[in-house]
Amino acid sequence: MMTVNGDARDAGFSYSSSFSRGGREARVSRWHNLPERLGAIAERLRNVRVESLDARRLLELFLDRPATLVYLDPPYFVKRGHRYVIDANDEDFHRELLTLCCRARCMILLSGYDTPPYDKMLRPKDGWKRVSLKTHTRDTDGKDYVRQEVLWQNKQFVKAAKTGRVPIRLTAAETREDKVNPPRGR
Repeated sequence: MMTVNGDARDAGFSYSSSFSRGGREARVSRWHNLPERLGAIAERLRNVRVESLDARRLLELFLDRPATLVYLDPPYFVKRGHRYVIDANDEDFHRELLTLCCRARCMILLSGYDTPPYDKMLRPKDGWKRVSLKTHTRDTDGKDYVRQEVLWQNKQFVKAAKTGRVPIRLTAAETREDKVNPPRGR
């Protein structure tokens, strides 16, 4: 129910003056179901850690923790007609991030658009799976775009998704000590 436009200073509440729902403006109508929706969201996030860090720093924290799923949604490495205030259209940033992803023992799910550096480094022969999704986006002028989003999954994520099990086996001592996600050295 928030919107972030191309310039972070323009972030604010979304609005729609063109239609109504249930006798109310559409965005106002959304607030009526919000308490129930927030309860379900709170329950889902009860055991989730949410961070807002530089993706490289975040990944370094969890690199060797196999029971961690890291979802990375970095600024997409694409050519744009305009610049975001906070952008990462810097090839070095993406190369560093992908190098860390390739070293990681945690489960990784990475969002982006199809770009040669990503395809070059996140290869199927190294255990990476690529899933393409058709998505829709809208710019700040209301123009709709059809996009092809890509989700790259590392081999640890693929295995966990296939087996339905977190990819870690605890030692007897770790179990006695109530460990959940101890680091695993290289």
